[in-house]
Formats: sequence, structure tokens, C-alpha cells
Amino acid sequence: MIEVQKWMDAALAGLREKFGGRLLYLGLQGSYRRGEATEDSDIDLVCLLEQVTLDDLDAYRTVVRGLPEGEKACGFMGGKADLAAWPRQELFQFKMDTADHYGQLETFLPPVSREDIIRGVRVGASTLLHIMTHSYLYADPEARPAILKDGFKAAFFTVQAATYLRTGAYYSRKQQLLENLGGGSEKEIIFASLNCPVWLAAHSEQEAFELLLEWGRIMLTWPFQ
Repeated sequence: MIEVQKWMDAALAGLREKFGGRLLYLGLQGSYRRGEATEDSDIDLVCLLEQVTLDDLDAYRTVVRGLPEGEKACGFMGGKADLAAWPRQELFQFKMDTADHYGQLETFLPPVSREDIIRGVRVGASTLLHIMTHSYLYADPEARPAILKDGFKAAFFTVQAATYLRTGAYYSRKQQLLENLGGGSEKEIIFASLNCPVWLAAHSEQEAFELLLEWGRIMLTWPFQ
């Protein structure tokens, strides 16, 4: 595993050398930001330039792939205007899951309303329903464990936003969220997302699909106020 602070410092140095004053922002998302990373975890970066060309994407890839375990780098790389025009239902989670390393992300984001967050929950739920239904019907059996793992991961982010809408509290870590959920399907989803292979070993695939599908349907019509 990388030592994330040193890795981010090295990434920043390389990106500043490559892009100079065009580099506006660098941040970290995902399991490394939450302190939940494992050997297999991606390194989720957020990088903003004034604007981005295909040559810039090539240059960015060269920098991050040249770092230790750089093949694990992923995330968002884009232009300032792109982010300003981004669909706002996606920006609540984007902001809350990002730790600033260079610059302040908030200065590049448009205002996000409560209605935008609700819309984000509905979009997350509908996307989950579509993917789980399609996968249950058509996915090859050997592909299903990975699909379910991704489904529980996606549901985690939607549960975070739904919990925020209900309580006003945003719990960034899975264990923290688990401890503050009262029970029911959401708590089981977060428990499963902590170690999906272990959870799946103790449950049938039908139970997993049913859990995610039923919860997704509930979120589509949940009466957020």
C-alpha cells in the first residue's frame, strides 16, 4: 500500500511541473481518503485544469502512472467549466467525498440545493435498480459476485446521502455510518459493503439481489422533506 500523504505530495509535484499555473486543484476521494484502503484499493484523484485537451489527458496519465502503484490511479480529471456545468445531483457526494490537497474544491462548485441531493438519491436508486435487474436476468454466473460488490459499493454512497437528508449528519466512513443506522435493510447493505466477499459467502446471491432491489425501490419514493 502507498503512504498516501507522500504519494499525493509526489503527484502534486509532478502535476505542477507538467501543467504549471494551469493546475487549479488536486484532491483525494474514496477509500484512501476515508482511511479504509486495502492492498487492492484504487487511488481516487480529483484534478482540475482551466480546460483539458486530449494532450493534457496523455500528460496527466504519464505523471500518475509514473508514481508508485500509479496503475491504481483513477477518478475525475477535467476542466473548471466542465465541473461548473456538471449535473448538480452528482455534486453533493462529489464534494463530501473529496479531501483538498491543493486548492479548495468548493470554490469551483456551483451551489447544491436539498432538492439536488434528493434527486441524486433518486438517480442512485434508479441506476442501482436497473443494473441489478439487468444483471440478475442476463449476467453470467461468474460475473455476478463482482457486480454485487459494485452494487453494494454504489448503495453505500446513496445511503450516505439519504442519511444526511434525514438527519443532517454526513458519516464519511462505512463503520461510522453503520454505527449510526437504526437497523433494517440499510444497515445490512452497509454491513455487506464492509467485506462483500465474506457477506456473500454467508448469503445466497438471491438474498443479495433482493436486498438491493427492494431498498432501491424504497428510495425511489422515500418522502424526504
